[in-house]
Amino acid sequence: MNKCKVCKSSNLKIFLKLGKSIYWGCNICGSKFLDPKNYISNSYEKKHYLKHNNSITDPNYKNFLLKLFEPFKDKISTSDIGLDYGCGFAPALANIFKSYGFKVELYDPFFFPNKDVLLKKYKFITCSEVVEHFFNPYDEFDKINNLLDNNSWFGVMTAFLPKDNFFENWYYRRDPTHVVFYKKETFQHIAFQRNWQVFFPSENIVLFYKK
Repeated sequence: MNKCKVCKSSNLKIFLKLGKSIYWGCNICGSKFLDPKNYISNSYEKKHYLKHNNSITDPNYKNFLLKLFEPFKDKISTSDIGLDYGCGFAPALANIFKSYGFKVELYDPFFFPNKDVLLKKYKFITCSEVVEHFFNPYDEFDKINNLLDNNSWFGVMTAFLPKDNFFENWYYRRDPTHVVFYKKETFQHIAFQRNWQVFFPSENIVLFYKK
């Protein structure tokens, strides 16, 4: 491994070996990520996503998604158009935005692979439980930066890294589709590299603002 998947730094170390799996740690942005040699296949990845029970009719799941929606709703207008990037096969978060009168486009490489939506600019973009799946997060965040209009918002929900000694047994790490993990400092570095402002309104929630 030559460079960090998140920030492109070459200041890396092997953080943990678990059987044949290798996790790297970046000394610059603080991210941890799985070695690409340990990635699962695309077909297995899709099958795993289809096991998710992400129904908008589930009140617990809706309350979970509201943690990302709530800090957004007063920062955007119903005249704005947003994008749910990595919306999955059941775009529950987009449905919440739409129920409040917001306009939201959908993109997911497996379930809504409409690349026409990637040719537009958006006033807000959401990634709910998505960024941990990015094989090439540096490139994905650059792509999102190019999709963001001026004076726009980008919201992320993901479980932040625990202390190092909890990582091996951490439930989030054990999901075979989760390949990259972030801490607060990682998101600050992501923001710095793209000249975004960054805010942490609640646990496991990040908001970025692009001027």
